[in-house]
Amino acid sequence: MQDSLSLMQFHDPYIYSGNAVVGANLPLSSSSHSFLPHHQEFVHTGDRCPGKDVPEFVDQAAAEVSGEQELAVNKEVSGRGGDGAVEEHQNGAATARGEEEAHGVRMIALLMECAVAVSVGNLADANGMLLELGQMASPYASSCGERLVAYFTKAMAARLMSSWVGICAPLAPPCAAVHAAFRAFYNVSPLARFAYLACNKAILEAFHGKRLVHIVDLDVVPGGALQWLSLLPALAARPGGPPLLRVTGFGVSASALHDTGNQLAGLASKLSIPFEFYAVAKRPGDVDAAAAVPSRRPGEALAVHWLRHAMYDAAGGDGATMRLVRWLEPKVLTLVEQERGGAPGDGGGAGHDHGHFLDRFVSALHHYSALFDSLGASRPADEDASRHLVEHGVLGREIGNVLAVGGPSRSGRDKLGCWQAELARHGFLRAGGAGRAQLVAGACPPGLGYTVADDHDGTVRLGWKGTPLYAVSTWTWCPSPHAQR
Repeated sequence: MQDSLSLMQFHDPYIYSGNAVVGANLPLSSSSHSFLPHHQEFVHTGDRCPGKDVPEFVDQAAAEVSGEQELAVNKEVSGRGGDGAVEEHQNGAATARGEEEAHGVRMIALLMECAVAVSVGNLADANGMLLELGQMASPYASSCGERLVAYFTKAMAARLMSSWVGICAPLAPPCAAVHAAFRAFYNVSPLARFAYLACNKAILEAFHGKRLVHIVDLDVVPGGALQWLSLLPALAARPGGPPLLRVTGFGVSASALHDTGNQLAGLASKLSIPFEFYAVAKRPGDVDAAAAVPSRRPGEALAVHWLRHAMYDAAGGDGATMRLVRWLEPKVLTLVEQERGGAPGDGGGAGHDHGHFLDRFVSALHHYSALFDSLGASRPADEDASRHLVEHGVLGREIGNVLAVGGPSRSGRDKLGCWQAELARHGFLRAGGAGRAQLVAGACPPGLGYTVADDHDGTVRLGWKGTPLYAVSTWTWCPSPHAQR
């Protein structure tokens, strides 16, 4: 088991391409298609932004001349009183920092005033403040706080527009853009990798000793195959050989499901894992979603995974999604939720998407300020293209849905305020396991500020400098006479 966990943690995922067709609810066998593997392209901190001509090599003689000139200048400055020049430079830097901090305080104060105006329906004053904020903040600024204010300003402007027009709909971006942005988030920030690692450990434990295993992913689109590419090597390394693995993926994009099936089938073939993939181009809360799930085989262990986010409405009706999950009766359910306000253990503030606007605003500002700060620490370069893709395609889109829309959806579908509380009410028990937080903590990059906490119920909380950002909880189906049907 320990060897399997090591493989799961350090596996370098591959991307596969091929001509296999994955239809809705059609199995994709790992043994019936050919694939051409190539390494996944990761963006590293040292990568330069496109469009900038940077010489790859410097002539040695020119470098020596430059060094001699720099030495001569340093000597000249030293001879003319270099201490005074250094002190003047330090004073100038301190003044610039002070002005930047004052600018940030003014922006936050004005943003708060604007939120109060929106909450009481004073749209005219709010519009004037937003016009001023639009001149003060840029999503391309070097300051994390200024970029954060820029995205909040854009979301508040959309909120005002929807209030005037009377239309309020969730953002529905192209799935390819969502996947590319989330993939950048996976590479730039370790938070998604931490969540995947904790979930995969719970799933691997639930599948221990089982020859038939089945994973139902309630939303494939954001991460695609990223999570399961790291799980397959761990299953392949099990004593006695790998199990027969089936994966059923829900998603609003048939092409994303097709790509995911190709990638997983390709890696399963390389690892000699019997594999089937079932694509369900529906939301789990849509009508007849349960009918699209393949029937359960005798003795099969089933796991359900759900990464909840606010980029778009991934579930449909929450009530129907809960009925689907209960109908599946999973041996383990792994749930990843954002923590935007709320007390620990109350579901991570999911209910704040549907409460008063000012409550949502304050909770979102606290949550996303920590996320922007963590991204700035991981990728401090002023013009980091990958970080900007994450901020624009993931965080900015979520801010827009939480503030402007009031949650991922206002389509009239029923939405549960707290999924953890609802799971406990509908026959699920906590399935806490030892060692998950320690495993994640061991993978944390040292010295940056990421934190890992383990609740008494087994929930693993991932955060930044003590601020909880994501909660990973594990559950098992255990019906009781008091559970609601």
